[in-house]
Amino acid sequence: MSPEEIAASGLDYLALGHWHSFLQGKAGSVLWAYSGAPEPVAVDQDRAGSVLLVTFDQRDGAKRVGLEQRTVGRTRFERQEIDVATIPSQPALVERLAALADPDLVLEVRLTGLRPDTLDLEPEEVEAALAERFFRLRIRDDSIPPLTEGTLPPPDTILGAFVRDLEGRIAELEAADREAEAAELRDALRIGRLLLTGTEVTL
Repeated sequence: MSPEEIAASGLDYLALGHWHSFLQGKAGSVLWAYSGAPEPVAVDQDRAGSVLLVTFDQRDGAKRVGLEQRTVGRTRFERQEIDVATIPSQPALVERLAALADPDLVLEVRLTGLRPDTLDLEPEEVEAALAERFFRLRIRDDSIPPLTEGTLPPPDTILGAFVRDLEGRIAELEAADREAEAAELRDALRIGRLLLTGTEVTL
């Protein structure tokens, strides 16, 4: 519906639907509004969760339309971005997110940054551990293992040959914008470094 069509409708007030967030405006003398969904149904609907009370009055021949937005929704959406460098362990992440617990909260967490070799994180396990404390919890792990820091082991050692081979292939994939494949090799590099230095790894 165009503003011109609304203005020519002859209405005092036009109630519109389908749009899930609150929105109002005026076309000519016609007041129009979307009440939005009474509960938010998506993270980007920050103006949902309300109803509209519309009143009509006429005094001395003049019409007046009143519009009042009333909050009724309880569901909240929140996004968090966490640098994995600030997380010492998976239990520490569970504890950090538990402090935000709210049965009306839909929480989306994105993990970013370079993940230390010794940090074992399983987003599904964290989600399961906290599932009953949130309306919904979703964790997306976009962190990546770093390349080898410092002086590389000698090339004639198993560790040295392994690191050089994988880091060379990672560089080629990243140069070709094949980020998903490069991320898989970065994880293989992390696990290989741990295993070849005698560190126990849980797979």
